[in-house]
Amino acid sequence: MAKKFSAPLERTARLLDLVPYINSHQGISLNELAGVFNVSTAQMTSDLTTLWMCGLPGYTPLELMDLDFESGFVTIHNAETLSKPRSITFDEGVALILGLDLLRSAISIDRNDLFERIDLLSMRLAELIKLPAALSATSIINQEVSSAITEALKSRSALDITYHSLYRDEIGSRIILPIEIVESDGQNYLSSYCYTASDFRQFRIDRIQKASVTKSPQAAPKGSVQQSSYSCAIKVFTPTRDIAERFKQSELPINSEFDFQTYSIQWIERSVMASGNALALQSPSEVRKSIAALAQSMLDRYKAG
Repeated sequence: MAKKFSAPLERTARLLDLVPYINSHQGISLNELAGVFNVSTAQMTSDLTTLWMCGLPGYTPLELMDLDFESGFVTIHNAETLSKPRSITFDEGVALILGLDLLRSAISIDRNDLFERIDLLSMRLAELIKLPAALSATSIINQEVSSAITEALKSRSALDITYHSLYRDEIGSRIILPIEIVESDGQNYLSSYCYTASDFRQFRIDRIQKASVTKSPQAAPKGSVQQSSYSCAIKVFTPTRDIAERFKQSELPINSEFDFQTYSIQWIERSVMASGNALALQSPSEVRKSIAALAQSMLDRYKAG
């Protein structure tokens, strides 16, 4: 029967852990060492053979690790540079804590056992990287904003909101008439008529920073309650995962074309520019001209510098 060996990433992690462990357990038996790392003796022998060829640049016998395990007992010398156990950086710790927070939000509310384990691990990671404050990757909706939305929907009143638009990358004030709350891709949106834009819009609720109910009820213009959309034709030269996710395309062959609907001209401008020369906007022509003007403006700033 063929021997089963570890996957490359798993093995690399074990090799990094092996050096400091052997350093502090000189003369440990090969069988005991294999048991500690939960691998076969054949796998452990293979790992030790690999370590034997590792060391500092130069890679002569003077710089390579000196391992002895032929007798069935393991000793290691000349491995001071890897004598400490693996540790995580601050950025790695933050990424793990945010990932645990996302995992927490996806678990059923009756799994208190998992919540306790996640909270304990998050606390240990925060202490390890000396994180000064709690982090959260899930959206936090202002309670005052939530109450104002509920009141406006109930009384059919307008709202005066302060909203952070990522499409425009700016914070502005708007007067809106809330119609309903809708859910899309795990986010809650407030479908409304925007008096500022004179059109129907959807506002992501967690991006509404302030909201207050206006005194007099407002009415939206008669007609459809769907916001205006724009149809764009896009040609892909270099398919990338980023482009596929941004435009929600499952397949993107080279030189392929597809149509895309968007509710924001600003969003399509920024998305096309962020994609560089990997794609081109075929239409509408007025947006192409706008993107060209933005690109030229950036080039002019570099020339001026």
